[in-house]
Amino acid sequence: MSSGNAMVQSGKRVPISAFVITKNEEAKIGACLASLSFLDEIVVVDDFSTDSTPDICRSHGVTLHQHRFTGFKDQKSYAMSLVRNDWVLELDADERVSDQMRDAILALKEEDLARYGCFEFKRKTRFWGKWIKHASLYPDYKPRLYCRVNGRWSDGNVHERFITQGATGKLAGEILHEQDLDLYTYFLRTARYSDLSAADYFARGRRTSWHHVTVRPVATFLTRYLIRLGFLEGVHGFVISAMGALGTFMKYMKLYEIQRKSRGGLGGQAG
Repeated sequence: MSSGNAMVQSGKRVPISAFVITKNEEAKIGACLASLSFLDEIVVVDDFSTDSTPDICRSHGVTLHQHRFTGFKDQKSYAMSLVRNDWVLELDADERVSDQMRDAILALKEEDLARYGCFEFKRKTRFWGKWIKHASLYPDYKPRLYCRVNGRWSDGNVHERFITQGATGKLAGEILHEQDLDLYTYFLRTARYSDLSAADYFARGRRTSWHHVTVRPVATFLTRYLIRLGFLEGVHGFVISAMGALGTFMKYMKLYEIQRKSRGGLGGQAG
């Protein structure tokens, strides 16, 4: 069955589900779930939060499941398997649907739904109280509304996305990404992603070479700060660019540590 046919059933509006994965997101999950209230179903999969995240989810009347986190792709794939409807909207706990994005989804016509297998949206990030328009963080298109029966998850458990069949359309409105992290929390998040990325790289046969821990971090900073105009964001752009460079360095150094522990040493190439 084509994605378009899955979306249009005898001219009736096909219900849409949403899913979100959580871990100690009490500060942001309420706004996320409130922004999804126009949809037909919301499923939350929680990694046994120790704060009030589960209670907040229950107060919003969502379907809540708790499941141990083993990777972003695994957790999201599990969450998607729990929804009732074929068409789903994927959102992170620190994101919310803007009013314009909500209206764009509700305004979809049958011809739009028959033409595309997936719809993507711009994502706008707020960092330290400022909406960022440069430094590689905007427009940052994300494919988030799709038919789950016509696609597959990308390889790897980091920077995962659901790859659908058919064309991808762009819809108006923005995903609002609330990333108001203090510097220490930002560092911890960067370190966590570098851990997951290094383990994922090693499992897929990638290896660290000298230029990955020397040239690539510098290139990451220069790309974000100069080429992607991060300097226009002032100190915000500098911090974002520097953290990107640090994350690149940590990812490949941690991959090197894994190689040493496995007695593989240096060698091979990272993709």
